[in-house]
Parts: sequence; structure tokens; C-alpha cells
Amino acid sequence: MTICDGCDGILGIGWYRKYRHYRHDRHGKAGKMKNIQISEELFLALMKYHLIGVEECLPEIQSGLESKLEAMVNRQLYTTYKIAPTEEEREKARKEYLDKRGMHRDFRW
Repeated sequence: MTICDGCDGILGIGWYRKYRHYRHDRHGKAGKMKNIQISEELFLALMKYHLIGVEECLPEIQSGLESKLEAMVNRQLYTTYKIAPTEEEREKARKEYLDKRGMHRDFRW
């Protein structure tokens, strides 16, 4: 086990390391790219296309990447709605999120 220092100055052991890096990411350290997860099927299609050259995987790759991008945009809008500094920005993000999700105006809160 290793001892590591958290961003709050508290020392932790072993398992704390993963949590510490999560906390640093949440604090917005500049220059760090976020990781995203994709399905195994999309990963295999990307591997087939780029390593083997199977052209038939292109429609599957395109639809998989489009759905992942859509999910990322929805998540960003929801996060903005939850943490926006002003009430106007929160309301704007909430409306945009609900529009993007396709929720009918009569069913909104």
C-alpha cells in the first residue's frame, strides 16, 4: 500500500489514490483531458476499422459516436443546470436540457 496526499492535505492509504484523482478532476485542474467510456461493441468496431480496414463498420461507428456525443451534451447541459451561478443561467440550461431531451412543455416542472 502507498500513502498519498489528498488535495485537502489529508493523508490516505492505497484506495484513496483513485478518489484523490477524482477530486482533482472535479476541482478543474487545467490541461487534463477527461476520460469517457464507450461500449465494447463500439470499441471493437473502431478497432476493426482502424487496424484491419473493415469498411462495413463505418455506419455502426458513426451511430455509436453520435449517440455518445448526444449523451455528453445532455450531461453537460444537466450539469450546467445544476451548478450555474445565477438563476437566469440555471433556467436557460434547464430549458435547453428539457428541449434536447424532447420533454413536452406541458410535462415540465
